[in-house]
Amino acid sequence: MKEKHLLTLLSIEAAACVLFCILQRSVSGFFSTIVAFPFEQLGEGLRALSLSGGAGNAAAILFYVLLSLIPAGIWLILKKKQKAMPIDFTLFLLSVLLFVVLYYMINPGLMGFAVPGTGKWSLGSTFYSVLLGYLLIRALLKYRNAGAKKLQEGLWLLLGAVNIVLVYGIFGQELGSLLLNLETVQKGNTGITLSDGFFAYSDLNTTYLFLFLRFVIRILPYVLNIIIVFLARRLLTAMREDLYREESVKTADKLARFCMWTLIVTIGLDAGFNLLQLFFQRQLYQMDYVVTVPVFSLAFVLAVLLFARYIREMQRLKADNDLFI
Repeated sequence: MKEKHLLTLLSIEAAACVLFCILQRSVSGFFSTIVAFPFEQLGEGLRALSLSGGAGNAAAILFYVLLSLIPAGIWLILKKKQKAMPIDFTLFLLSVLLFVVLYYMINPGLMGFAVPGTGKWSLGSTFYSVLLGYLLIRALLKYRNAGAKKLQEGLWLLLGAVNIVLVYGIFGQELGSLLLNLETVQKGNTGITLSDGFFAYSDLNTTYLFLFLRFVIRILPYVLNIIIVFLARRLLTAMREDLYREESVKTADKLARFCMWTLIVTIGLDAGFNLLQLFFQRQLYQMDYVVTVPVFSLAFVLAVLLFARYIREMQRLKADNDLFI
């Protein structure tokens, strides 16, 4: 996937996530949680079709069966193209799960979960956990004996998938949390107003401001990581062309420096926001203190720095060898 196509895909994903967050707050019964998408909407549609009459009920049953058999159909296609692997039998499990998930989405009153309101979330989470587990294991099995070029291509695609997850983190997870926090603060602290004799205003304004500020601070690492992914993909492209070119070395150095500054900025902003909350804690009705221990991020930065040094050293050795020859 080229950079231009990836940017287009990420833009569409961002718009879809924003729309879902808005609908989740305004039409909560139809958009309860993102992990139930699109099963919840399919269930509502099939239920409405089934209740429309005899023909509608027959059509709903037919669509229900066909939708549930999609994973099994994918296995048949892979088998026909002789690309099936033993792990692909998981597709039959996914078909069984689809039968169950769609059945309860069509008949939500039959969900017998002990904790009210968790049925759709539990069903969607279970299906997606099996699906993602299957896809990841299949990818590992596919690339376990691949050559260097094939591995670079696989990593290039994987980095594109990482950006898709990061965009969801910004416009799905964090934006959804912001809207939920704003709604919670507003509902839990109604009637709190102050007056200076001329104007009446809500004392929640400071809390709202800090919620927005916290949202910006929380999404900044996602934005920086998206840039890191694009730099890493650019480095892989340069390495495929020629590992020893100056462009490859410069891109590796740029990636290493950017990773280091990303980690510094993230740690500094978290610490600064904690101090800011401490100074304004008497005016805040919701606080979020975060103690950052980025062990894995630090390890990743050190690995990138080491990789950049290796490339620089390999380029120097190649230059010396060329002069010797």
